Amino acid sequence: MGFWQHLAESYDRNADALKKTYPLSTTSISNNSNAIVVIVINSNGKFVDVYQIDKKSKTTKKKAGNPLVTITIPASEESLKRTSTAILPYPVFDQFGYLKGEGKKYDAYVRQLKSFAESKFSTEHVKAIYQYVREGTIAKNLAKMKPKDNTNILFQVEIPEHPQAKVWEDETLFNAWHQYYLSIKNDTQSLDYITGTNQPTATFHPKKISNASANAKLISGNDKTNYTFRGKFTEPFEAVSIGYETTQKAHQFLRYLINDRKIYCGEQIIVSFTIGSMKKVLPPPIEEKSIWSILQKSIPQTENDMQIRLHAETGFDYADALRKSLAGYGYGKAMEQHSKTAVFALDAVSDKSGRLSITFYRELDRSEYLEKIADWHDRCKWHQKFWDKENEKYITYTGAPSVDKIIEAVHGKARGRKDESYTKIKKAARERLLRCIFDGAFLPMDYVVSAVRRASNPLGITKNRKFDRNSFEQVVSTTCALVRIYYQQIEKKDYKMSIEKDRKDRDYLYGRLLGAADKLEEYALYKKDKEKERPTSAIRYMQAFAQRPFRTWQTIHGCLNPYIQKVKGGFEFQEIQAINEQFVSGDYEKDLPLNGSYLIGYYHERAYIDSLVAAACNKKQSSNINEKENDND
Repeated sequence: MGFWQHLAESYDRNADALKKTYPLSTTSISNNSNAIVVIVINSNGKFVDVYQIDKKSKTTKKKAGNPLVTITIPASEESLKRTSTAILPYPVFDQFGYLKGEGKKYDAYVRQLKSFAESKFSTEHVKAIYQYVREGTIAKNLAKMKPKDNTNILFQVEIPEHPQAKVWEDETLFNAWHQYYLSIKNDTQSLDYITGTNQPTATFHPKKISNASANAKLISGNDKTNYTFRGKFTEPFEAVSIGYETTQKAHQFLRYLINDRKIYCGEQIIVSFTIGSMKKVLPPPIEEKSIWSILQKSIPQTENDMQIRLHAETGFDYADALRKSLAGYGYGKAMEQHSKTAVFALDAVSDKSGRLSITFYRELDRSEYLEKIADWHDRCKWHQKFWDKENEKYITYTGAPSVDKIIEAVHGKARGRKDESYTKIKKAARERLLRCIFDGAFLPMDYVVSAVRRASNPLGITKNRKFDRNSFEQVVSTTCALVRIYYQQIEKKDYKMSIEKDRKDRDYLYGRLLGAADKLEEYALYKKDKEKERPTSAIRYMQAFAQRPFRTWQTIHGCLNPYIQKVKGGFEFQEIQAINEQFVSGDYEKDLPLNGSYLIGYYHERAYIDSLVAAACNKKQSSNINEKENDND
């Protein structure tokens, strides 16, 4: 019950801010599938005018589109469960089929509206609407517009000296309806299991919790056929009873969180929040993008933050600085005001029965949330590079790869925008990674194995049917992060972030050999034809090399001979010779498959050669400048 209790309490603490946008006893309509008609009447219920909110449409080159408009309307429990055959009207605003002046739907709607309009909770707006609707002239007034039966109708009531004519934006209407509805439900009071108080019992619970899950519900009790309630109860409230006001508050705060955070993957939603607060003071529990881009969106508040932003462009270690940066961005201070945080994941049940389930829920103490995120970025950090579309340049930084990058390294990319099987895999992966971050669970072994296999097959990573080195390098970086955390957890072995010249592991040294060979041929091809995209021999034979390194190395080395003559004496050739001498006797000749650490050696060697080249260039530039200065003297 902690989940529901915290949601209901959070609504109570922020009721003033939420009562306008997320009032109780309401639901929402939109112009997503049809236009919304607005009827303007005066205080005496006389027709004045009519206009419409156009159906949502996309913006094209020739025409500006119509934005999505979502409108909150009063609702009863019964109206929320209506189907195409059941006659269950909404209390004030409804579809044209219920308002057109004839039929059972119209009779039921007018009967309910009359009861509300004649109660002590009624408002001037409601009375005017009732006076207008009971005349049965809506069909006549809307004859030119030709609305369909499912067209939503709103009322705008012009009352002199009343500031709010748009009734659906009037807070007093929602409060009046909620109080009226509670008054007619008072005879169904029972113990609310969430708050421990006596309340009118909720018979049906809200739906439309998120846009992605449509009418799916988190709580329901309609198992009335065959093996009713698993053979234990005859009615749902015998199992658990939830108060009407409590479920309304909890669901409305849940809707607010989902709409405010909006972290979707299909129907899956992952959200974190500080219990009792509406402030977005937490970094997201998992990132679809890089931590760098997330922190860039935050407003820097200190000089230290500014320095971190600047250093990010030159490979700054975000993992080490994350704890400070989290505090620097105000997270730490904000967290001091709240005792607990919560992380949860919701997902639709796979059998499409209209049910949502809570698939992950954790409550964490005040600073534990930030500590676990910082620990994840520290344990899983590696050198990352991504394309910054806004500034059109590559950004390098050190930190944990984003969840999307990990899933891409393990499973590859989706086959299109609507690849449902990939979405299913992605949702499962996000949940498994949540457990790694917040429960300290070991990284799944199958993830490491899959990522290593994928990184070992570079020719399978393509763009426009050609080898894509940038994507390959990102997969290798992500895989190195996974391999590193795997060895930390399982074998208590740590790999440094830069080259380890003293490491004598056979797998690591073979990886370094492959990296040096790749760099040598890449440099020779670039020197000859400025060719960067052509796969080198190291890339073409990498998959076989991972399985039979000794035998495949002979093939790769044979392919290098023409290039060695061209770049002989370069750092790459020197490195190959140096690495060969580091093998422990007998290791070099072993032709057994390599483990994932060979990718770390491969990455380290390429990065090390880049650093040697950069240092040599800097040295040459410095000496040229000195020579010019000496000549000038």
